[in-house]
Amino acid sequence: YSGTCNTTACASQVVTVNTLSTAPTAITGTAIICNGDSTTLTVSGGSAGTGATAQWFTGSCGGTPAGTGNSIIVSPTSNTTYYVRYSGTCNTTTCASQLVTVNTLSTAPTAITGTTTICNGGSTTLTVSGGSAGTGATAQWFTGSCGGTLIGTGNSIAVSPTSNTTYFVRYSGTCNTTACASQVVTVN
Repeated sequence: YSGTCNTTACASQVVTVNTLSTAPTAITGTAIICNGDSTTLTVSGGSAGTGATAQWFTGSCGGTPAGTGNSIIVSPTSNTTYYVRYSGTCNTTTCASQLVTVNTLSTAPTAITGTTTICNGGSTTLTVSGGSAGTGATAQWFTGSCGGTLIGTGNSIAVSPTSNTTYFVRYSGTCNTTACASQVVTVN
């Protein structure tokens, strides 16, 4: 106070200005994984304001909670979109998002079908049976051993051996290579 007779000492008060968060611009990390694997997703861009933390979701921005913090480790079993935003004292931002694609594993064939006894000079068509081809997988055919001499690819193969021959087939793709199924073709 300041008046006719005197001016007093002052009282004081700090006014604290909290900062706003700005929205993340991206999510970094491996975006394509194989089923059973995991990946670390990290928030990128934007800024965390006063008291803010990164919040992670699936389904939608603000949907099903998936974790908090600048990074999370995820192991989805199907293609999943992840969302991240900053939420703090002053505001909650919009989200950045990233699709994590989950590739499927192949399972080993269980048999080879087709005529297994032929006459010399004849041929037979062998077909892979059982198992399943995962993402990017194709059937690979071999003689000699599983992974031996590659003689073709695809679900079926026509062969004309001149002596008893064992054929092997397996699936090989993006995520894995399976064990083989085998079949002897007897040549009379």
